Amino acid sequence: MLDLMRRKKRLKLVLWLVIIALALTMMIFFIPGMDMGGVATTSSVAEVDGRPIPTGSFVNLYRRTVDRINAGGRNRMDRKTLQSMGLPQQVLEDLVSAELIEILAERLGVRVTPEEIRRAVETHPNLQNGGKFIGIESYKALLAQNNYSVADFESDMRRMRLLDKVHGIVTSSLDVGERELREEFSRSTLKTQVDLVLLRKEDFRKRVQPTAAELETHFNAHSDSYRVGEKRRARYLLVPAEALAAGITVTDEDVLQEWKQVPHEETAEAAHILLLVEDPAEEAAVRQRAEEVLEQIRAGADFARMAREHSQDTGSASRGGYLGPFQRGQMVPEFEAAAFSLEPGKVSDLVKTQYGFHIIKVLKRETPTLESNRPQLAMVALQKKALALARQKAEEAAALLRGGKKPDEAARELGAGAEVRETGLFSQEDNPFDFGISQAMRDEVFTLKEAGAVGQAVEHPLGFAVATLTGIEPARAGRYEEFRDRVRNDYVDARAGELLQAEAQKLAEAARKQGSLREAARAAGFGVTKSPEFTVTGTADPEIGANSPFNRAAFDLEPGAVGTPQAVVDNFVVFQVLSRSQFDEAAFTEAKPELKQRMLESLRDPYFQEYVGRLRAELEKAGKLEIYNDILERAALNY
Repeated sequence: MLDLMRRKKRLKLVLWLVIIALALTMMIFFIPGMDMGGVATTSSVAEVDGRPIPTGSFVNLYRRTVDRINAGGRNRMDRKTLQSMGLPQQVLEDLVSAELIEILAERLGVRVTPEEIRRAVETHPNLQNGGKFIGIESYKALLAQNNYSVADFESDMRRMRLLDKVHGIVTSSLDVGERELREEFSRSTLKTQVDLVLLRKEDFRKRVQPTAAELETHFNAHSDSYRVGEKRRARYLLVPAEALAAGITVTDEDVLQEWKQVPHEETAEAAHILLLVEDPAEEAAVRQRAEEVLEQIRAGADFARMAREHSQDTGSASRGGYLGPFQRGQMVPEFEAAAFSLEPGKVSDLVKTQYGFHIIKVLKRETPTLESNRPQLAMVALQKKALALARQKAEEAAALLRGGKKPDEAARELGAGAEVRETGLFSQEDNPFDFGISQAMRDEVFTLKEAGAVGQAVEHPLGFAVATLTGIEPARAGRYEEFRDRVRNDYVDARAGELLQAEAQKLAEAARKQGSLREAARAAGFGVTKSPEFTVTGTADPEIGANSPFNRAAFDLEPGAVGTPQAVVDNFVVFQVLSRSQFDEAAFTEAKPELKQRMLESLRDPYFQEYVGRLRAELEKAGKLEIYNDILERAALNY
């Protein structure tokens, strides 16, 4: 649930509306003429309607994005993995989207005044103390701590405000009609109840007892599914970073540089109790239960015990509701506002969010300082320097190997704790960590053309390494003996699926003939479950889940009807509709204003995305949006 709360917040305005992210994460820094390994930062990675996106802007945003993904060096992802994720393209898309917003603002005649920027700064949540602006000098000092100039910050505040204005104008014409309102009201309020029989595939698998002949026939009929892919083995020279760390000195300047790379926002550490509101009609009842829990806590009940007993957040309840530390911007707004307004040890009133009702207990709040983080920062700096040296040594090793040295000879000459290892046979689909290597190394081995070829220095879980290809086993047809267990599992699974579907159809037909699923199920030896009343987005049964195709099928039928059997993951559900509630005109009239507002809010962001997308398509068609992929690739490779 915590991950979901964080994810909802992050995706609120969609990733490509990056202007907000730029301001909140403090990423944009353009340093003209910065050395970038041969890629001139005075060049551009893209041009949008005559507006260049400087390479330096891309490099700085990319660097900060990578550092955040790598958690300052604690969770390093190698360069090839980042590229396979499409990270360079994503970062560039963010910058292109920012320019598209500027173009829309010009077309719509929208601008942001200096007074608006001043107000935005003075009301920024991270610049408040006791509900008031922290003051000019403290403001400047805080930005300087984060390696951020006043001009850059206020430029991004302008872009945030510009986005808000453009978004508001573009989406102001949206409306929701009567028909759509009625349909949405029906989805959230109309309820149905069914009898259901859940036929589980696992039960039918137990019925399948294949013979050896049946399994071999299945293998021969599906031989293309049982091929053995090409496998390779390599000998590699490893330079472990840990072996180099003892000889590395971390200076105060190194620590300061790491400090400048991480956010210094206030952190809260909290626990919570969540009571979910899964059906709007049940909100009042859930609120009452939450108030009863809160009353017990205020009377002295242990918060952790109450969380374990009552919280419906399965991810934290077993830990007494403990959520761990989080910063502003990581939780949904209502939760964040409450958590950062409480003093440590205090318990909140009920906090209503899109999930339900929370009771929050703040355990700790702190703003990080350089000194309090010095040990961690020093460790990160040491890891980075050790990895950089390991890469340098591995590149030297690659030169020695290409010059004719054997791996053992190169390792001895190199020193630095270098050692030679073997991989064993592995395929391109195998998990590289099962063989003690990285994805980058696995991929590098499969680029080599012949035995004896030497690869590039690549990241390894322990440092950097250079591989020499020692053998290739070509792809071939599989033998039955190699795939016996898999063939049996596949055959049993396929046959069980056939039996399951046939049984579900047979039961449904019998229920229609008899007019009763209960009678047909009893005759066939199956148990029947009577569901609770549920909405089209609700849950008829925990094994079916919420908002499934089964729900929609149930709402398409009148009471008494037996539905077509519905597949639910690997299982099938046979059902008969028992009852259906009626549309409540009075309740609809009362709920309409709030419902309309909620529906409009859900439409605005997708509509705005589509609108900006049309502008992009227009510029692409006119040849006014250019991406310079060669510069982009070199810029990303040199970080």
